[in-house]
Amino acid sequence: MQFKNILFPVDFSESSRALNPEVEFLARRFHAQVTLMHVFEIPFTWYGSGEAPLMNTDCLQQYIGDVRRRLAQYKIDLPEQWLCRMTAEGDPAWQIKNYVSENNIDLVVMGTHGYGVLRRVLLGSVAMKVLHDVTCPVWTHAPGQTADPSAFAGVKQIACAVELNNEAVPLLRFVSQIAEDFGATVRLIHSVPDNASRPYRYFDTDLHRFLVKQADEDIAVLQETAGTHFSVDLVEDPIPQAIATIVGQHGADLVIIGRGRSQEIFGTLRTHAYDIIRQSQVPVLSYCAPEIEPVKKPVEDTEHQHVLSSI
Repeated sequence: MQFKNILFPVDFSESSRALNPEVEFLARRFHAQVTLMHVFEIPFTWYGSGEAPLMNTDCLQQYIGDVRRRLAQYKIDLPEQWLCRMTAEGDPAWQIKNYVSENNIDLVVMGTHGYGVLRRVLLGSVAMKVLHDVTCPVWTHAPGQTADPSAFAGVKQIACAVELNNEAVPLLRFVSQIAEDFGATVRLIHSVPDNASRPYRYFDTDLHRFLVKQADEDIAVLQETAGTHFSVDLVEDPIPQAIATIVGQHGADLVIIGRGRSQEIFGTLRTHAYDIIRQSQVPVLSYCAPEIEPVKKPVEDTEHQHVLSSI
């Protein structure tokens, strides 16, 4: 996996600038071209009415000129010949999606403002819309999660949240390529929750043990199909909390997740992708599989019927 064209949307905020070290690392690692993109929206009210506009043409051009100057002065520690600086007017998520589709972008790097659940549902965020709309990998990092962003020194350990579905095989292969490019080790995480609200949870521990054992076997089949041999952690906590715990315990530098179902209508409301990004103390790289490959399970396993947990 080679990221040769990276899109870095910037809004001149401190949370945006905090991602500079990560963009610099990725650009140098892959000798990539980086597009710094600032999208601005001109409120409709600025135009006023036809008889009495609130902003005349000269003022509007001055505003646009100021935006372009700020982008030209945006400091990032990369050779200028590696950079392309561009501005666009309109909806940020739409402009990002459009630019990605028309310019063969390999990776989008952006922060997320981490709004609460209600605001996400009603208005959404640019990051949430981009995760839903683009098909290339997206590198996200919530602001304020890292005490010293400049301390980012690369990727040596990767934590990957894996689901037991057909998308897992392309995801595992993607993770394998990323780990090879970075020279990193990988730890897979899968949640088999022991539901505390289940009426007879103290009397059906055998069921949970069976689910854990079956999940372990299923992941082994997925890894055999993908040609990987990563270590696996089977946990009971919900996957966002489990990832945060394992990242803290094992010092992972990067979390990788799949986001196939987040491409569907209301998809991000049906997965934990956004919660993982908000709670992770390290960057999260989300991957959208271009194809779904069926997994052939051993004949002796086909008679088993069991519940599969999902991310």
